[in-house]
Amino acid sequence: MLEQVRATSRRQIQADLADAAEYSSVPGWARHLADDASLFDEVCTGLRELHDSLLGPLWPQLNAHFMADRAVRARQLLTGGVEQLLAGANPQWMRWNPPVLEVRMINGADGDLYLEGEGITLVPSVFCLRTIVISPAPFFITYPALHEQPLRQFTALAPMPGPTPTAAVAALLGRTRAAVLNAIAEYSGCSTKDLATLVGIAPASASEHVSLML
Repeated sequence: MLEQVRATSRRQIQADLADAAEYSSVPGWARHLADDASLFDEVCTGLRELHDSLLGPLWPQLNAHFMADRAVRARQLLTGGVEQLLAGANPQWMRWNPPVLEVRMINGADGDLYLEGEGITLVPSVFCLRTIVISPAPFFITYPALHEQPLRQFTALAPMPGPTPTAAVAALLGRTRAAVLNAIAEYSGCSTKDLATLVGIAPASASEHVSLML
């Protein structure tokens, strides 16, 4: 994602700043982002350092939270189609009124999205309770992950213990393989990369354990 930020074109930066200025004040230094390459590079470097300091250590918890939310949205899609998915993602601030997606945003830029066949990407967030639309099409639309489970939502960043297989299973299979089985049971459908994060092992090791179980 940070590499995508670095790849943002000068024209897109100008357009985004102009859009932001319509609804809130923009810091004076930010007005030079499109023209000052060294300033833009400094901002990107700062974002990287901020991520490494604040989000990096919490990624296992965040990843597990997003995986659980993805399972909820998948069930909505399978049982009620796109209509139920859009209606359930953020009902307080986003409403699906076919063929219009009605959105209320925190910056006051409320409005109707006429998708007209354009795709959208739903982006779960643990920090934002309201909806943010990133345009132009195809749209990126944020929503609060697991808003249907407030206790889990508010404890998403609490320390997360690793999988705790029973002593008997661990003694039989080994602690790592037992932890892999436990993670697969709790987060069915997770990818090998997700599994590696949950158990705290390398992706190659996770792939090896999974292949031996098949």
